Amino acid sequence: MSRDQQSFVSSERSPVWSPLQVGAYADYLALLSATNPVVAVEDILARDGELLLTQASLLDQKSIVRLKNKMLARPLADSIRIEKTITAGDLLQHLLDTIRSTEYFQSLAERKHPLSSLEPVCAMLSDLPLVQQFLTVMAAQMNDLYHRTLCVSLWSLYIAQEMRLPAHDSGEIFLAALTHDVGMLHLNPQILHKPDELTADDWQHVQSHVDISTKILRDIPGVSPAIVTAVTEHHERCDGTGYPFAKVESELSIPGQILAVADAIVGIYFNRFKAQGRRWREVIPVLEMNRAAYLYRSCDIVTTMILRSELPLPNLVSGSGVPEFAERMLQQNLHLQNWFTQLRECLTSVGYTHGDRKLHALQNVVLHIATTFKGSLLFKEDLRESLESMASEEADSISKVVADASLVQQEMAFHLQRLSRMMQMYISSGEGKDPKITQRLQDGFTKISGYIGSSTNTPQS
Repeated sequence: MSRDQQSFVSSERSPVWSPLQVGAYADYLALLSATNPVVAVEDILARDGELLLTQASLLDQKSIVRLKNKMLARPLADSIRIEKTITAGDLLQHLLDTIRSTEYFQSLAERKHPLSSLEPVCAMLSDLPLVQQFLTVMAAQMNDLYHRTLCVSLWSLYIAQEMRLPAHDSGEIFLAALTHDVGMLHLNPQILHKPDELTADDWQHVQSHVDISTKILRDIPGVSPAIVTAVTEHHERCDGTGYPFAKVESELSIPGQILAVADAIVGIYFNRFKAQGRRWREVIPVLEMNRAAYLYRSCDIVTTMILRSELPLPNLVSGSGVPEFAERMLQQNLHLQNWFTQLRECLTSVGYTHGDRKLHALQNVVLHIATTFKGSLLFKEDLRESLESMASEEADSISKVVADASLVQQEMAFHLQRLSRMMQMYISSGEGKDPKITQRLQDGFTKISGYIGSSTNTPQS
């Protein structure tokens, strides 16, 4: 899962999940079985001893019905075999295809990271049949997630290599990246593909993928504690605004933070830039705006790697489209300023002596946003004057400064959306220590709710 789905959540309130329950994963297996047979390798029993499926039974749509609403004696993944799973050789080929079809990865491989460096880490998959199973299901039933996982794995490996970590550690970081989202296979597809704005409960369900991935990996022979820790931490942030435990930098592992920044930049690229035909180079201004959230060294390495590729910035808009673009940016700036003012007033009006750690985390995000964007070029007078001039008379193209400002603008919209959602989840959790403060926040959120999702430049989460 990408960084565009971050928000505040209490780990104690994460939905309870057990590897013994039958859910979305069983449905994915049944769909896969139509083209790639999935067979029970043992009798599948309910926890109370009831025989549900006999050994050698085919898992199809009909047989899966017998497992519904049952708690199994053993995890379903341990009791089945897929006829053809993704092998180490298949994984290597999929990574090579990803590199050759992606201008940035191809440039990077040519300059610094030879394709041969992938062979040893892919070979590790041969000793992990359950991971092979999960990747096979993901590739068949959630192909977009699988492709993103390959990209996160490449980024994680390259960052680890740039940091000159030992080969063993780099390999473990690669495996953590490869498995960090296996929990998504167990989430409700209706929520994952919901066309409407997700509710606080929906976000809590989505965020539970971290806990599910952790539980799954912890029980797989050959998966080290370091890999499990990295997966658990891939949505944690150095400034304490991540989940599920809101850890800070001193509490986080290096592998976890390498995976975190790799997952984040892939999310930024796929959720915002790819559909617009934009390039990896444009991730840099966004990453610069978020240095407090990620390990500084990894941010520097990512920036260096992207610049090393020497890919040029595309021209976002030109000719007759420039005035409209500039006017839209001016209106968006005003919208964002008003939105942030409402959020800041709401969250700071309750004071700082309440002793509520979760509320303090929300207030820290406000301070982070204020500090980050105060020093940015977004609200500088010369930028406003430049935009007003562009809006009033046709120009051939926009400048690099304006192009970067548009990225910063999108980033601020993301942060305000995220903070608004964090605030909503805090209010709905019922865990506020002071009912009066919670009510004040609720009143404030009512005013803010009109801003959420109304921004034309706001990236889709």
